[in-house]
Amino acid sequence: MTNHLNFCMMATTLTWIYADRLKTNPERRHKVKGRTSFAFSDIRRIIAEAALDPDFERVCPKYSSSPVNSVVTVLLRMVA
Repeated sequence: MTNHLNFCMMATTLTWIYADRLKTNPERRHKVKGRTSFAFSDIRRIIAEAALDPDFERVCPKYSSSPVNSVVTVLLRMVA
């Protein structure tokens, strides 16, 4: 249970870091009167669309062999 929580918190943090680095604020999918800021679900949608894009492998190439000291390996080791 603790590992699951840690992995979820890591994913949430990475999502907000991604959102912080966007050049423009994403458009709200579900507009709410009086709110101008975007929501977490708007960022998740952008990430999902990018991951399903055919050019995704150009941005994040598949490795033929797993890198030994990659950031992902380190993060996954921390939550395991």
